[in-house]
Amino acid sequence: MKKRALALFMAVILTLQMTGCNTGTEEQDTTAENKTQSSIKDLFNSGKNDKDDSKKDKTDEKQETADDNNDIVSKGNEADNEDEDKEVRYQDDYYEFVNQNLLSKIELAPTDAHWDWFGELNAVVSSEMEEIIDELASDGKTYEKGTSEQKIKDMYECVTNMENRNETGLGPLKPHMDSIRNAGSIEEYVDALAHLSGEFGFSSIVGGYSIMQDKADSSEYAVYMMYADTLIGKEYIEGENTQEYVDMYLDYINDMLMEFGMTASEAAQSTDSIEELLRDICASTLTTEQMYDPAITYNVYTQQDLQKLYTNVDVPKMLKTLKIDGQDKYIVMDVAQAKKINSLLVEENLQALKDYSTFVMLNDTAKYANATYAKLSDDMKNALYGITESWGDEKTWKNLTQDMLPWDFGMIYVKEHFSAEDKDAVEKMIGQILKEYETIINRQEWMSDATKKKAIRKLETMQVKIGYPDQWPAARDMMQVTPISEGGSLLSNLLVSMQVAIDDSLNKLGTKVDRSEWDVTPQTINAMYDPLNNEIIFPAAILQAPFYDSDNSDGANLGGIGFVIAHEVSHAFDSSGALYDEYGNYNVWWTDEEMAEYKKMSQSIIDYYSNYEMMGTKVNGDLTLMENIADLGAMTCITSIIGDDAKALDEAFGQMTYNWASEDTASFMMYLLNTDTHSPNKVRVNAVLSSCDAFYKIYDIKETDKMYVAPEDRVGIWK
Repeated sequence: MKKRALALFMAVILTLQMTGCNTGTEEQDTTAENKTQSSIKDLFNSGKNDKDDSKKDKTDEKQETADDNNDIVSKGNEADNEDEDKEVRYQDDYYEFVNQNLLSKIELAPTDAHWDWFGELNAVVSSEMEEIIDELASDGKTYEKGTSEQKIKDMYECVTNMENRNETGLGPLKPHMDSIRNAGSIEEYVDALAHLSGEFGFSSIVGGYSIMQDKADSSEYAVYMMYADTLIGKEYIEGENTQEYVDMYLDYINDMLMEFGMTASEAAQSTDSIEELLRDICASTLTTEQMYDPAITYNVYTQQDLQKLYTNVDVPKMLKTLKIDGQDKYIVMDVAQAKKINSLLVEENLQALKDYSTFVMLNDTAKYANATYAKLSDDMKNALYGITESWGDEKTWKNLTQDMLPWDFGMIYVKEHFSAEDKDAVEKMIGQILKEYETIINRQEWMSDATKKKAIRKLETMQVKIGYPDQWPAARDMMQVTPISEGGSLLSNLLVSMQVAIDDSLNKLGTKVDRSEWDVTPQTINAMYDPLNNEIIFPAAILQAPFYDSDNSDGANLGGIGFVIAHEVSHAFDSSGALYDEYGNYNVWWTDEEMAEYKKMSQSIIDYYSNYEMMGTKVNGDLTLMENIADLGAMTCITSIIGDDAKALDEAFGQMTYNWASEDTASFMMYLLNTDTHSPNKVRVNAVLSSCDAFYKIYDIKETDKMYVAPEDRVGIWK
């Protein structure tokens, strides 16, 4: 989640139709990537030992009073009271109680907006990839064309050669930019956008599309007509506490246009017209939570229907230019926005529209362009996230190289950093969790037997992907890098990568979906559920401490990777995932009465989470509903597996809480509260545990404690 950053975040979600366990951002550059692998181990051990010491005290007490489970934590808490730095009571704030020692050691660097274990592990992976870059850059060897080594070596040279980047400027983009700037009519303007989208995938106002699995028949591909780029995003544009960020973004637009060559007065006028268009478009754009609802976004149109929707566009001509003509159906994801866009495609708006699309192209390519564009983009991102100091060039260049060749780095990562033994252990845990979820479903009194069978069938047919793909994506081989010595540049290679993505996508149209394909690289620190494939995905890189450790107890691993697994399984039955059947088709398989009960329980979850706040801002219960359902379901599953084993429950609660430890700048927390479908990490812990009956069985939680929630007010779909 960037606004192209924010826009790209939404595009990835909608393209992959996945929900991840990450804390909401795909921006690797907001995390504490300056830490080394040794420091992560030290940090993990120091924090974990602090946590384990308190748990040892708690366990000792349990052994002394085995008949009284409520006393497990009390001795650990008494020990804390002896230290003024440990005054937090687990009864009032379990998250702080477990994590206070770890968080006291976390100090966000000026280059960081956010710290959590996902980001920390990502920093380790990135550091490992950087070593590969360093070795290739200095070995003096020439590698065969098309090998990963050749591509990485030559791409890094393109990224780091700032003289070449400055000389190149917008060179490869200039003809395409000119086609927008020189458009003399709406027809020519739309034509220019269609050519840009058809060749490279650039999308700003109209003409963008994505080829994805058909939600009504997931074995087929369909064309989804995409929405306009809303830049910093609807949430910021319309937010009550975000207008200072919008003002900063408008200054950024102005600066980019001046760098493009506009005078100060021209840039100011263009910025004003872009803002006016942006606010108008956002007013008609779906909210983030609405974008997950297929009942709202799956709107089937024929070519004739599209022409009626876009009366100011020659639709047959546009579709032919996009190379997607002749389809039986087109899916319009945001109909209200499409209608608004059509109303804006009139001659009096031509200059404003051209300026809007010009800025989108500049913004999309800024970090690949010359030093000035790259710095403007970096400064804006830093301001949005509350980062006060940019990375050095070397770090930026290496990350950019990794971004450009994700699958080539992924192949290398798997060879050097993946454990088959850990994969086997996690596969066994997944089987255990799927079996337990079957038990949970069978005990739901609000579900009919017929619906329970369908739900269990969804579990039985759920595909599990662990580690890395058996066959690497075709796009890896399609992507070739032209070195500077042969006339290549960073920007020209970017355009090649965009063409590859378009060609790869068009090659799939008209073919059957290959459900074995991966959309996620093995070095990704995350986990996902894909409703269109009914599959859970666990890339190789997440199968490590603190999420999984072969030396940990079963309770700790269930609270770690087990919770992550159960969370992803729960997504099959969240407010969006529940609308898809075992084949990944959008198909409401619940009875009307069950759907009514489900929505009633969902509303109670929305209301429950909306009572929590961070920095004086309430959590958006609607925005975070899917993830909250998954968290609550995961905890039900994990505690159901553990049963009455108080020691294992204590270990699971502690490990889950430890894994969600995080620190954020105020700006980044505001960003998360406005755009992230996950609740803030502290809320993810305390809200879930306060609604978990097993939490009260082993800990002494009284009605006067802040963690206490009355039994009738505890929420969740799965009990």
